[in-house]
Amino acid sequence: MRIQELEICNFRGIKELKLEPNGNNFLISGPNGSGKSAIVDAVDFLLTGDVSRMKGPGTKDIKLKEHAPHIKADLKDCWVKAKVEIPEVTEPVEIKRVMDKPRKLVCDDEYLSVLEPIQELASRGQHVLTRREILNYVTSDAGTRAKQIQNLLKIDEVEVTRKKLVKVRSTLRNEFNNVEGNLNTSKAHINATVGVDTFNEDVILNFVNENRGVLGGEALTLLDSASVKDGVKSPALLAEDTINLELLEKDLENLQGADFADEMEVLRVEFKQLYDKISSDKSSPADRLQLTQLGLKLTGDACPLCDTPWDGDELESHLKTKLDHLRETQSDLKRMKQLASELSDQVKNKLSSLVEVLKASSVLKLDRGVHALEVYKEDLERIDTSLDGDDYSGEPIPTFTDMEEVGAKIYQVAVDCYGAPSPEQTAWDKLNRLEENLKYYEENIILYEKAKKARENAEVLYDTFIESRNQVLDALYTEVKDRFVELYRQLHGTDESNFDAVLASEGAGVDLKVQFHGEGKHPPHALHSEGHQDSMGICLYLALAERLTQGYIDLIILDDVMMSVDAPHRRQICHLLADFFKGKQFFITTHDQTWARQLQSEGVIKSKNRVELSNWTIQDGPRINYIGDIWGPIEKDLKRNDVPAAAAKLRRGSEEYFSLVCSALQAPVKFKFSGQYEFGDLLSGAQSTYNKHLKRAKTAARSWENYQELEKLTEIEKYSKKVFGRINIERWAVNPAVHFNEWTDFTTQDFKPVMISFQDLFSLFQCDNCGKILHLTMNGRNPESIKCNCGSVNWNLKAK
Repeated sequence: MRIQELEICNFRGIKELKLEPNGNNFLISGPNGSGKSAIVDAVDFLLTGDVSRMKGPGTKDIKLKEHAPHIKADLKDCWVKAKVEIPEVTEPVEIKRVMDKPRKLVCDDEYLSVLEPIQELASRGQHVLTRREILNYVTSDAGTRAKQIQNLLKIDEVEVTRKKLVKVRSTLRNEFNNVEGNLNTSKAHINATVGVDTFNEDVILNFVNENRGVLGGEALTLLDSASVKDGVKSPALLAEDTINLELLEKDLENLQGADFADEMEVLRVEFKQLYDKISSDKSSPADRLQLTQLGLKLTGDACPLCDTPWDGDELESHLKTKLDHLRETQSDLKRMKQLASELSDQVKNKLSSLVEVLKASSVLKLDRGVHALEVYKEDLERIDTSLDGDDYSGEPIPTFTDMEEVGAKIYQVAVDCYGAPSPEQTAWDKLNRLEENLKYYEENIILYEKAKKARENAEVLYDTFIESRNQVLDALYTEVKDRFVELYRQLHGTDESNFDAVLASEGAGVDLKVQFHGEGKHPPHALHSEGHQDSMGICLYLALAERLTQGYIDLIILDDVMMSVDAPHRRQICHLLADFFKGKQFFITTHDQTWARQLQSEGVIKSKNRVELSNWTIQDGPRINYIGDIWGPIEKDLKRNDVPAAAAKLRRGSEEYFSLVCSALQAPVKFKFSGQYEFGDLLSGAQSTYNKHLKRAKTAARSWENYQELEKLTEIEKYSKKVFGRINIERWAVNPAVHFNEWTDFTTQDFKPVMISFQDLFSLFQCDNCGKILHLTMNGRNPESIKCNCGSVNWNLKAK
């Protein structure tokens, strides 16, 4: 898609404006605040129904319908219209968007399907590059750069998917940890019931069969909660709140050993020592271990992380020493996890017995001492939670020093109330409790297997996605990187002929490092100047935009992107746009008049496709000066008999034109610190240089005995003398010192010969065939030829 015509009404700071690019590159110049960006915003609004400049950080209170229309206009009177050229359609298509319905693109229904992919591409923002956005490609962190590039490539959904997979993985990891904790708790309850420290199904099955034997039941070969009491009869029924003294005694014995039990204190002390050793380093040892292992694979003549130069052997030795230390740390972490697991098993075991004792205390209606047991239970649960969640720092296990005394009182009350149970009742109570424990255990086994499988699937899915993403994106980034490097080398020539770059996935971000004069690859803003960073941003953006267009949208807007690129490289950017992007239509805005002239003189912009904005007012918007085509506006002024306006345009246009001529011919002009050169200053330099090279070309033709060329140059010389003679007579008419009131008696008929003389003057310095300004080519410091772009004019300046 290319823009043929663009019409803007009551949009931002513009009241009315019509531009006719005719599908070609278009230049809008002018000082800051003159309305250049309003034209960019208008195109943005036309294609997307929004204004990207009014979105993002710092734009919270900026609203499209409130702030995009001209401040004195109604929504229905604010619109942007264009005639666009679309490859699939023979005639230009008119499209329009009005602010009262910004989401609706107005056009013939038959073209909506053709315009849909164009709008979709435009929604990515790929058609506009501003100075602010350059930094997002080059100097931003990897995450910001990834977001900008992925949004541009319309692969931001890849990052959305990654975040969702991370969330799913984290959720399933947490669920697995919770289920694993519940499973360990169920095992601790069984251990407490059986009276062992370590969970073992064979031991538990023996426990079941022993108690089944007391009740006259057959031995089981499989441990199953549904079979524990299968085939045995309960003894005489007792009340539901009966307490079995043997089980209560066992639970109390288990708890009395909990206070500073030797085995628990030994484990805790070892854990505390390891915790203090590792926690002295604030960074994660596991992360540093992984980073160091990766760094060892990437060793070279510089640190793979910060690019600091290193001797390769020294760096490898340093990383191996560090790795040995970290492996010791990894071993410590593994041991800590093992210690925490053992401590957790014992705490859960004590909690299981404590719960049963509290149940008995409740049945016995004991108040004294029970509250202390509740507090003790809460303390143990807090430690248990921290052990399961990897938050344990080695603090002492809570103590209850009165456990022996309180336990004895509880047991005595139970004896007084119930007396000693029969062996059958004890066996039945043990099987009863174990049956409950086993049911809880079996439920948790099922949940554990499901949670484990889900967690493993999430890990595999995430790892596979990341591996696939990196393969696809790195291939894409490599393609873009190669084009970026090609453009940057072209831009900077021999200065950085060995320039190279890395553009690759880095976790959730995109890593960009660039070669710095053979001294390794570094972040762009580490060593390169601001101007080089800007040119990198432009090259990277152009490489991305080229990759994106897919033949749908050929429009690229460069909005004042030359702020810190130095003058020589600005000319190279002109060559870059002209030679490498011939299939694109560029809309370029700039406040830099030098670059504006270079764009025109280097053939990026045709003379008639340039406007200058100035003198903006809130009532009328900017004043429009059509720089390139001065003859048409002058003719219009003369038809209105407005000679002063015609003279002003001729003077302004002549100064603009001969600025380009002097630049192209490298003509000497008397320096002025203000940079404001009058027509006479420029014409003098251009005329003397033109005559000098014309004489040199004649001398060269004579030396080569090229008499046909000599004759042609002689005719040019005769004609140019006549033109220069006439212009010296007529030039007073555009002298800026002439007072306005002196034009009152100067008629259109008086002024037309002046205009014709200037047209003839302009024609001397440009090719009749291609219309481009003649330019000087050099061989080192020696003038070589005067040429035009198409080659119709080619004055050889090298004598035989």
